[in-house]
Amino acid sequence: MTRIGNVLLGLSLIFGFSFAMAAGTTVSATVDRSEMSLGDTFTLSVIASSDEDVEAQDPRIPDLDGFEMLNNWQSTAVAQKLVNTGSGMQFQTQRRKEFHYMLSPKRLGVLSLPAIEVNVSGKVFRTQPIVIKVAQGDGNSQQGSQQGRTRPRGVQRPTFEDPFEAMDRAEEDMFNQLLNQRQRLLQMQQQGRGGAPDENRFNGQAAEMPNAAFRSLPTNPNEAFFIGVEVDKTEVFEGEQVTVNWYIYTRGQMETLDRLKFPSLKGFWKEIIEEVPSIQFSEEIVGGVPWKKALLASHALFPIKAGTAAIDEYKIKSRVRTATQGWGYMGKAFEYTKSSSRIPIKVKPLPIEGRPSDFTGAVGQFEVHASVENAAALPVNQPLSLKIRFEGAGNAKLIDLPVLNLPPGLEQYDSKSESKFFKNGRSFKEFEVLLIPRQEGELIIPGLSVSMFDPSSQKYYTRTTESISLKIVNNPNAPVGESSRLGDASKQAAVAKPIDRLPDVLLNFSPSAEAQVWTNPWVWVLVFGGILAVLSLKLLRVLGWHERRQTLQELVQKRYKKIDLAMAANDHRKVGAEMTNVFYVVLAEVAGASGAAEEIHILLNQIPPSLRRDHGDEIVKSFEVFQTLSFAPDEMLGSLKDPEALKTHLEKAKKVIGSVIAAVSTTT
Repeated sequence: MTRIGNVLLGLSLIFGFSFAMAAGTTVSATVDRSEMSLGDTFTLSVIASSDEDVEAQDPRIPDLDGFEMLNNWQSTAVAQKLVNTGSGMQFQTQRRKEFHYMLSPKRLGVLSLPAIEVNVSGKVFRTQPIVIKVAQGDGNSQQGSQQGRTRPRGVQRPTFEDPFEAMDRAEEDMFNQLLNQRQRLLQMQQQGRGGAPDENRFNGQAAEMPNAAFRSLPTNPNEAFFIGVEVDKTEVFEGEQVTVNWYIYTRGQMETLDRLKFPSLKGFWKEIIEEVPSIQFSEEIVGGVPWKKALLASHALFPIKAGTAAIDEYKIKSRVRTATQGWGYMGKAFEYTKSSSRIPIKVKPLPIEGRPSDFTGAVGQFEVHASVENAAALPVNQPLSLKIRFEGAGNAKLIDLPVLNLPPGLEQYDSKSESKFFKNGRSFKEFEVLLIPRQEGELIIPGLSVSMFDPSSQKYYTRTTESISLKIVNNPNAPVGESSRLGDASKQAAVAKPIDRLPDVLLNFSPSAEAQVWTNPWVWVLVFGGILAVLSLKLLRVLGWHERRQTLQELVQKRYKKIDLAMAANDHRKVGAEMTNVFYVVLAEVAGASGAAEEIHILLNQIPPSLRRDHGDEIVKSFEVFQTLSFAPDEMLGSLKDPEALKTHLEKAKKVIGSVIAAVSTTT
């Protein structure tokens, strides 16, 4: 019995096994060799295994007297195996986290690796010490060191079956089978379609670019992995689409994938075609070498201004286990960080020559349509909706609302827009313009003419909508005197008769003795002098010569006080009017315009593009709410005038106005 115990102890020292077990959790410390020469290296592995989902913290490494730590890394694994539980065969799951340390002895003799503590889900486990024998080198220490990186000298490969090794081999075999099966299916599909490639392979497999202007491919077959990038164009016009795909190539087994840096893509409007949460590999032969390839992301980019824009790097960190000759993916896993190439894009300005006056910034091939619902019977003084829809190939989100040529009697109230970009490169933008007819009778909205730029032909082209006929009928609910009938001008106010002579009272008037003082010229000098002094003081106050000029923030806060008082009095009309004025004041200040003298959409077009892009939609939506509160009939307001709803809209409006003021303050 004693001999058996000594044998077991010797085996634990040779192979470096030491265990600490409790409640289904095992912590072990092993070394890949226990005898070596001075200058050799070996690997110490601390392994936490459990049949439950536990959290293992980094081991507490004590003072390694006599050893030098050269490197360290980590790995995780999950294995399943069938076990006989007595009631039948069941799958048992084992989870393992490994901490590896590359060490080198610094002196000769018998050295000891001390016990190592590991905290697993709040419970501390301690391993047993491990004995290392270091002898004088025989001149072949380098060879011995290389052998030591695989397994101990003189020790044969263990005959027991490690479930994790079996799992790795099974995964590799299954992957190869699925890969071969997928290749056969792709060949059959292409033969069935006459060999034509699929033009819209999304959901993890983006469409290839057979005529890509730029494509980076792996060139080193020994590289752990490589980040490739494909770009369909490297020279475009402003607003023209550039499609870019990022791929990852590997010849090893990737255990982790950490996206360290997504491309910032400054200078581009970005639309996501595909961003893959979990990568799916397929096989591709590059330079006669088989690689596993997977899509990382696919974006549609639209350059904002002329010049040179750059598609910056996509940065990935991954732990990869490379294949070893005769051993499969049994080599050590190493962590690498890779980046894609940086691609410059030359952006040409849109041509000035031949640019139509009604060009609104649309770049692509678009059709435009305009429509009004129930155009045959629309009540006077009741809002109607004119919808203008752009749809086609390109980024319709960049299109601005064209100028409307509305007939007299039709008043533009407000507008909003909705847009969407699709994965096939098409998009739409629909403007909904709120109009209010002020006269009864027949009205015609003339056809809308819009010019756009086609980058493929490098020419401007024009699209025109059909005219829309409106029939405006009487509205019995409209207030009296709000509307007028077309052609009834003769029935309006009668013309007053001219006055032949002044009344007798005025002709016979003579001033009294007290009024004679006003005939003295010095009296009028004093009067006009006082008036001039008052006007001068007023001018000083308006121009702010006697005090500093209020900032935009102070001016807005002053108006907010009036709005808060109106809120306390539950006066939704005044809240709407005052808040509408705040929007006009802020946008006019930012745009350098004349405030309420301009319409809201004109002011938005005059502010910096970055502010319009970041806050334009919010401003339009919020402005529409408060303008409706100001002018719309009570029956149209519904719950909009409720105190809680009004408070919510007011908070949103103050937030977007504050963002605009803050953005302006940082740039001035």
